[in-house]
Amino acid sequence: MKQIVFFGAPDKSHLLLMLGKLLATAGQRVLLVDSTFAQSVQAYLPDSEERPAAFITEFEGMDVAGGFITFHQLDRYLKQTEGKWPQYDVMLLDTDHTEFVQGRELSSFAHRVWCGSFEKLALKKNAELMRRLGLAQSAAKLLPFFKLVYPFVESTMTEGYFDFLYMPDAAQWQEPVFRIPLDDRDVSAMIDNQHHSRIQVKKLSGSYVRTVLSMARTLFDWDRRTVKTAWKRARRDRRGT
Repeated sequence: MKQIVFFGAPDKSHLLLMLGKLLATAGQRVLLVDSTFAQSVQAYLPDSEERPAAFITEFEGMDVAGGFITFHQLDRYLKQTEGKWPQYDVMLLDTDHTEFVQGRELSSFAHRVWCGSFEKLALKKNAELMRRLGLAQSAAKLLPFFKLVYPFVESTMTEGYFDFLYMPDAAQWQEPVFRIPLDDRDVSAMIDNQHHSRIQVKKLSGSYVRTVLSMARTLFDWDRRTVKTAWKRARRDRRGT
């Protein structure tokens, strides 16, 4: 199972659901784990009065897990309900703390993505998260990370300041840097998807889509043809409409 972790304070749920949907349309069996304090992925799931605090549910062709703060909790749940872990091809992990995965365990992940924004509180939370991971002490050499700026906006704050707060000696930053600006179309599409409990991709802006497809090529090791085919299938998918 290929594991990809997304660290950081900003809300990444819509982005990860889009990536999960692309994987699912390409025939991959996907587990998306929301192990954040906010549990924002639940905004996109159908309302349910019977859903427990910790759960795994099918959504948009993937399994979505919520309410699991530690890996042990998820592992115990799957073994109790399924008998063993299903044969997932990819696990996408969204987290903003160090309870689910710690610095010394990160080398087992295929890719690590650090998600930040220029908002002051997000910067402070991410700097503390980087410190708590103890990356400089947990690995013999610097672990490679991709950087995601989400949402990306032009401001007087530079990405150099971004790097300074994140302890430049704690991680090796890889190229490309993913920057996702949000315009009115993207925000509107996210709100519509939440209230209709779906991930419809047609109304998203071109800049948002281009960055998501670039992430798919990089993180999933796909060629352009595979990405193009998955995107066409995702656009045709009328699930939830």
